[in-house]
Amino acid sequence: MAPETSRPGPLRAVCDATDRAAAVAAGACIAAIVVITVVAVWYRYVLGAPLSWTEQISRILFVWVTFLGAAVLYRRMIHIVIDMLVIMLPAPIQRLVYWTNQALILVFALMLLWFGGKLALDTLGQTFGALEITPASFYLAAPVSAALILLFWVEKLVDPSKRLPQGDVHL
Repeated sequence: MAPETSRPGPLRAVCDATDRAAAVAAGACIAAIVVITVVAVWYRYVLGAPLSWTEQISRILFVWVTFLGAAVLYRRMIHIVIDMLVIMLPAPIQRLVYWTNQALILVFALMLLWFGGKLALDTLGQTFGALEITPASFYLAAPVSAALILLFWVEKLVDPSKRLPQGDVHL
């Protein structure tokens, strides 16, 4: 009897759930930015009473969209890439380029986790803007994204199928 291959392992299940949650959160942030912008325009130009909080909240949401989106795109291997030269290389060199790239991503994610986490913790007691929100509310996006990228990096290390782009990308 052949081993069952249709059930994902626990790591893939965790990564799938995390990927979906991050994508939904990023989508919700984009939707919120659109709604907030429409509300801000309405209040400013129709009612003549501009809201003081819209720009600050939109900025925080935009930072979260950027970092969550980066992690999701990394996992799905659909981030912007120019691979024309790499595709023309022999397969062993392509693998070397891939793993060199992955090593650099690992170093970057570890630095982002460390320094982003330190910055978020260092700014917890501070406030800024009209709402007196701590800057950690958007600095925290960096270490959260880094943790997701590290989780997805481990998945790529142990599951070769996750090293391939999902969808219509590349060739």
